[in-house]
Amino acid sequence: MRMRTLWVMVIGSAITIGCGGDMPNTSDPSGQVVAPAEPVSVDKNDYPVFPEKDLNADPSVSSDAGGAGFVGNDWETNTAFDLMGDPHAVKGGQFHSHERDFPTTFRYHGPNTSEFDLMLNGLVYESLLTLHSTTNQWIPSIATHWQTSDDHMTFRYRINPNARFSNGEAVRSEDVLATWDLMMDDGLQDPGSKLVYSKFERPVAESPYIVRVTSQQLNWRNFLYFSGMPIYPASVLKTVDGATYISDYNYKMLPGSGPYLVNEADIDRGNRVIIRRRLDYWAESHRRNIGLGNFDEIHQIVVRDDNLAFEMFKRGDLDYYYVNVSREWVEELDIEPVQRGLLQKRKVFNEYPLGLSGIAFNTRRAPWDDRQVRQALTHLYNREQLIEKLFFNEYTPKNTYFSGPYKNLDNPRNPYDPARAVELLANAGWTERDTQGRLIKDGRPLTAELLYGQQGLEPSYTIFQEDLRRVGITLNLRLVTFETMIQLIDERRFDLVAVAYTGLLFPNPETTVHSSLADPDNTNNITAVKNDRIDELLEAYDKEFDQGARETIIREIDGILANLHHYILGWEAPFYRIAFWNKFGQPDGYLSRFGYYRDPLTLWWIDPQQEARFRESMGSASSTLEVGETDVHYWEQYVERIRQELPTPGIE
Repeated sequence: MRMRTLWVMVIGSAITIGCGGDMPNTSDPSGQVVAPAEPVSVDKNDYPVFPEKDLNADPSVSSDAGGAGFVGNDWETNTAFDLMGDPHAVKGGQFHSHERDFPTTFRYHGPNTSEFDLMLNGLVYESLLTLHSTTNQWIPSIATHWQTSDDHMTFRYRINPNARFSNGEAVRSEDVLATWDLMMDDGLQDPGSKLVYSKFERPVAESPYIVRVTSQQLNWRNFLYFSGMPIYPASVLKTVDGATYISDYNYKMLPGSGPYLVNEADIDRGNRVIIRRRLDYWAESHRRNIGLGNFDEIHQIVVRDDNLAFEMFKRGDLDYYYVNVSREWVEELDIEPVQRGLLQKRKVFNEYPLGLSGIAFNTRRAPWDDRQVRQALTHLYNREQLIEKLFFNEYTPKNTYFSGPYKNLDNPRNPYDPARAVELLANAGWTERDTQGRLIKDGRPLTAELLYGQQGLEPSYTIFQEDLRRVGITLNLRLVTFETMIQLIDERRFDLVAVAYTGLLFPNPETTVHSSLADPDNTNNITAVKNDRIDELLEAYDKEFDQGARETIIREIDGILANLHHYILGWEAPFYRIAFWNKFGQPDGYLSRFGYYRDPLTLWWIDPQQEARFRESMGSASSTLEVGETDVHYWEQYVERIRQELPTPGIE
């Protein structure tokens, strides 16, 4: 499950990379969080985009070469953007949440990476530019200015002379070159990343602060991906090639320029990771970081048993809980602390792009290389019954591989239909049965193993198992740890596997369905999609700069994928269900417009007054706090407000 979703890195970095504020640290030596003494301004103009401009510039570098006094004529920048965090946020305190498994690696690139690594690397590293979390407009990050050639082939960036890595070194053009070299190193064992970055020639350092890169082929996403590439220090990479990075940097991290770091002493393998806020973060007072990255320590605690994690949350061992089980949401959170307002529950509706989820077939293996067999199993997955009986009608069946305007609404609905499944199996040659009633072909029974990593979904797979048994198919269920699942997927050692991918605001289907990634290990094309028409469409998509035309292309790809039946699609919902102890401050939307359940790590803070009221109420059985509205429609209302005022922002 290689979550190579650059959207999280590029879009999410507006949330997960940014932190800080133009205000003093508000945690005192005792670890308590205290409110700021002065009134807090909510005017974005009170927070400079480039505070202490060029203060640490190398005096030997001229202004024309990007040094002090750089004006930026004929360059682009953005100094008009709104705040992304709440300026009332205060620094300090700890945030405790849980992981189902200890991550297989902290690396962002290479084998066995996961969504956790995307989150962690978004906190530790920064890219040249980032996207505003509400408008999707480009805003400065490591770079202050940028240029794009008229033919969309060459990009230039001016690096902020104040930018610093956590080891104290200045960020320079050579760091961009060294990072690109690492992406291209075969020893990194990352075909997907190499496919993306091989579209560029090796970058050129025009000066210590100006870097240029030229594309080798036209692709509208080239600017997106190069601008969003996390930058690592060249001084360290001089002795770290791809193979060394894979072997030595599983549980230690290259120095980053972002607001957090992970010390080796804070890693308790198998149990806990502590992510610490940097007190020397170079961009803390930049506008893009105001109100973000507030917790001094983020504790990610490993709890492999879902039921135990839920109980730990309810007794206060965890501050925050992503409610991914409908039963917990509907029945088991109807408890006294919730009724008293001590525990809060929110169903947050936003525009997070829904990712691919369901059961993936390994079509490298027979009989899963037969489309009719795959389609037959799709008709035996009774999603409507599962949604009604197990999920309290919280979800709807998923019928598309993409979300939003990219959905192909003509995709097959694949209803539960055992008769149709038997017909398809017969067409594929599965007509005979053994003495046990199992379907056989060439003397071999039709048997599959389903890998899954979430115990809470076991009841749905048990029902699926029974429905398959009724038509003569044996399904063996295998619960594995997340680490084991990632390894088995990357090495292609599975029949069927339950997966869920993070979404992409700007789809990049090339890394998941291009034929060139079907055979190599360690790619996102886990089902081995090989389709000439899809490859043709991907080439056209890369060169298409019109958003409407790109949507049309993706819808055609969506339709092809739906009819290939490489996945048994599951279900979806346009919200996140979260629960938390009532001591936090949050922005109005709770999560960002396009964000997801991990947003509180960077958006929230411990509110001193709210925490005091919470502690007082905890000590009195008769005391209550405001419960608040469960459903949060802030972002839906926001979109409605701006719909008549502004065009939908996007990437040109």
